[in-house]
Amino acid sequence: FQRLEYNLKLAARLGPLQGTLPKIQSDIARRQERAETLTLGQAIQAWLKYCDSSEIVDTWTPDLFDFSIRMTFTLESDAESRRAHAAALSALLDTRNDLVHTRLARFPWESPGDCDSLIRDLGAVNAAISEQLEYVTSLMTQIVVAQKEHAEAAMADFEAAAQPMPNPSLERP
Repeated sequence: FQRLEYNLKLAARLGPLQGTLPKIQSDIARRQERAETLTLGQAIQAWLKYCDSSEIVDTWTPDLFDFSIRMTFTLESDAESRRAHAAALSALLDTRNDLVHTRLARFPWESPGDCDSLIRDLGAVNAAISEQLEYVTSLMTQIVVAQKEHAEAAMADFEAAAQPMPNPSLERP
């Protein structure tokens, strides 16, 4: 559960960024700070909210005196896939809360049969966690790769355009 919570806290930082560079840097720092304090349930809600936000509300006004930047990534998938992901995360949260707050506190640890059953149950829980981790990690990886490739391509184009262009009229034989 800890790794799932950690990864969802990282994913909860996502969202549109817009404004001047100092504002964006401040927003990123604030998101990182906020994400560190989230519980598993809150991280799940933040992640699912990001996944479901397919439409960007355009109420942004660029700064009149400084360059403004606007950046967002929108995840698009079929509604059934999103519902299944949300249901799986919700079930994992319920399982975690049941384990931590009731089941393990009242568990008959001296019963070998109950311990074997718990081990089987936890194996299934770990498989479900791994499946959701794989889903979230693959989406996050695609976002990072797309952003990195876009930035690298833009920088290469910029560097190529910044090279001095030969001016034959100024060259002497």
